[in-house]
Amino acid sequence: MDVQVKKWGNSIGLRIPYKVAEQLGFEEGSIVELTMTTDGLTIKKKLLPSTLDELLASIPDDFQYPDDAVDFVGSQPVGQERL
Repeated sequence: MDVQVKKWGNSIGLRIPYKVAEQLGFEEGSIVELTMTTDGLTIKKKLLPSTLDELLASIPDDFQYPDDAVDFVGSQPVGQERL
């Protein structure tokens, strides 16, 4: 199946035909994962955790906060913050 790529803002996009989207379980608002391969591009529906426990379990053991968040995460309240 051929699909034409078109300009979308500063990016380009493609439309996924309804029947293909339906078979893959894609719907408006679905999050997809794009993976570049030597052969092209793979698009997979990203399965989101359905509970907080699943989300927390998905954090890798070696996770480290990015440099711009480390000070914030380790800081103490300095004003009228509510926790």
